[in-house]
Amino acid sequence: MEIFIPKSLSKMLREIGEIGDVNAYLVGGTVRDLILERCTSDIDIVVEGDAISVAERVKTQWHGEIQIHHQFGTATVTTGNPTYPKIDFVTARRETYQQPATLPKVEKRTLTDDLRRRDFSINALAMCINSDDFGHVIDITGGFEDLKTGKIRALHSGSYIDDPTRIFRAFRYAGRYNFGISETDSDLIREALPLISDLSGERIRNELDRILLEDNATEIVRSLSDFGIFKAIFKDWRTTPGLINGLKTAEDAIKWSSIHLKDDTLLKKNIRWMAFFGLDESGCLPTYHIETLCYRLVLDHQLHRIASHQKETVCEEKSVTFLRGVFEKVGYGLADNTTFDFINGKWCLVDSDNKSTYIYDEGDIYKIQTPLATYSELKNVLRKIVEDTRNSEIYYQLQEFPLETLVLGFTDRNLSEYHRDCIGLFLIKQRDVRPIITGDDLIQWGEEPGENFQKILRHLFAAQLDGRISCKQDAFTIFQEYKQ
Repeated sequence: MEIFIPKSLSKMLREIGEIGDVNAYLVGGTVRDLILERCTSDIDIVVEGDAISVAERVKTQWHGEIQIHHQFGTATVTTGNPTYPKIDFVTARRETYQQPATLPKVEKRTLTDDLRRRDFSINALAMCINSDDFGHVIDITGGFEDLKTGKIRALHSGSYIDDPTRIFRAFRYAGRYNFGISETDSDLIREALPLISDLSGERIRNELDRILLEDNATEIVRSLSDFGIFKAIFKDWRTTPGLINGLKTAEDAIKWSSIHLKDDTLLKKNIRWMAFFGLDESGCLPTYHIETLCYRLVLDHQLHRIASHQKETVCEEKSVTFLRGVFEKVGYGLADNTTFDFINGKWCLVDSDNKSTYIYDEGDIYKIQTPLATYSELKNVLRKIVEDTRNSEIYYQLQEFPLETLVLGFTDRNLSEYHRDCIGLFLIKQRDVRPIITGDDLIQWGEEPGENFQKILRHLFAAQLDGRISCKQDAFTIFQEYKQ
């Protein structure tokens, strides 16, 4: 099988083949995308032998930089040529899973072993880059036929049980290429669904982060929801059409901010996740569920200690009865249907009746605080802002929110045009306004620093925002009125 390779990529691959002087192959997604005639930026090279030594020779030849991971037999080369992408070199290997949902044991093997360890047939393709057989595609799993028929198919029946993150990747590839998941794989995914709860939060989050970056993210999320994937992560995680459609609002927010807020650093992931958790009233997850998910998936959050009790002895068993007793003693009675899960090394308690999530760790009780739960709070604040609300009041209300929350609100068509204009005024103009009057001015006017100092400065700045102050003389007049 021969495929078309762009000249620039062909030149780079031939050079790697010559420098390496071993059995080296382009593998995985790059070969898949070349066959599908799609753009690709990932360059993965598998070497039968020592991939690190090949990477070091390529780095030297191209005057680049190298990052080596000896324990995995891998290396990444960043070349001196700005037109070349980063290149990952991997020693051909076999992977075996000691337990489901855990990382595999790696052994150095052949290209055939390396292809058979991969997730799906469409990713188990290789292309020779040595001069004798350059461009020849190796397909030992039927991947080319699956590309032609548009099918996502795992390589063996235990694939999803070995690594449940492949469930997310199956839906991601299906959505990206408009492929279908084979009927056999659908059954295998259903069998492996319970194992998603065994995955670490970081691994789940990384897979969802990749999905949220896909052009077809909304359809992929819808498919995951229909299949029950989100409930497997957290039983109360329910998605709605409004929640899913919020992803477009997030991308609009990111695009708008890249044009109008160039000097600001926005956490784009946070914008996507806030939209993912819901924007409209029908689709927005309750705050305590968002807090739970932020802790479970290790998203942006902090733990705020709210209570402590006497430290436990080492032998004390942390049973549900024990935990209920602890919370009762410190004044946080738990409802009967509270769930108790040991997550990320701590107890996570979700009390749905009282709409609260708690973290318990060695005698300390914490509440979860996360900027990803601030969108509902923003909408509550906006309801208090009406047509005759002063600019200063709008400023002081909105300045408490993360920039990501405000940018999302500005592009959210569920909000009124007036409220969106208020947010836009704050983002574009108000937050860059600098006070005309400083503490030094107050001292010159005879005011001594003390309890009232900040109140006066705030009062004068509010007057400035409301257009009552345009110079220091105006400010001095209002200062005198304030002091009377």
